[in-house]
Amino acid sequence: MSRLKDIHDYLISVGKKEEELLKCDNYSVFLSMEICEYAHRNQKRENGEDYANHPFRCLGMYREFVGIIENDPFCIDKDIMLKHGIPFDGVQELCLLHDVIEDTDFTVKDLEEIFDECGLKTYFSLYIETPLKLITHKKSDDYDEYISQVLKHPTSSLVKMLDLYDNLNPTSLNQLNEKEEKRMIDYLSYVIVINRAYDFVNNMNKYKKEFENDKNN
Repeated sequence: MSRLKDIHDYLISVGKKEEELLKCDNYSVFLSMEICEYAHRNQKRENGEDYANHPFRCLGMYREFVGIIENDPFCIDKDIMLKHGIPFDGVQELCLLHDVIEDTDFTVKDLEEIFDECGLKTYFSLYIETPLKLITHKKSDDYDEYISQVLKHPTSSLVKMLDLYDNLNPTSLNQLNEKEEKRMIDYLSYVIVINRAYDFVNNMNKYKKEFENDKNN
C-alpha cells in the first residue's frame, strides 16, 4: 500500500491544505518536496536544525547553479544544458530525495509506488530511480568505492557534489575539531574528484554564455 496518504495526513497536520497537496502531486518536484518533508520530519542535523533543510538547500544550490527562477518558464534552456553536460531531468527531485533511502525507512519501491499513484512512474523510472540508487550510501561500503559508484551517472554526481558542498558548511556542526576538519578536507577532495570527472563548473559557464547569446540574438 502506498504511503502517500500518510504523507498527506502529516502535512495537513502541520498546516498544509489538502487541495494544494493534491495539485502538487501532479508535479514531480513538488511531490518530492512532500516526500522529503515527511521522510525527514523527526530528524535533526548536528547543530539542531531540521534535517530537511539540507536537501532543500541542495535544491536551492542547483537552481542557482543553472539559473532557475520561480514562475519564469524561459529562465533556462534544457537543450543547451544537455549539450554542455549539465543534467536537468530528475536533478531537482534527487536533490530532495538523495538521503531518503539512506537515512529513513523509505525504500525505492515505496517511492516508485508513490510516483506511480500520482501518474509519474515513467518519469521516476527514467530520471530518478537509477541515480537515486547510485547516490544511496550503504554504511558498510568504503567511501572511495561509493564515490566511484556515484560517478556512474551525471545526475547522481552533480547532486552528490552539491550535497558535499553543503556539508562543508562549518555552521552545520556542533564543534570543529580535528576529526571534523579531516572530514571536511575529505569532502572537498571528493567535490574536486566529481567536478574533474564531469567538468560541471566549466561546462556551466559555457552553457550560460551560449544561453545569454541566444537570448540576445
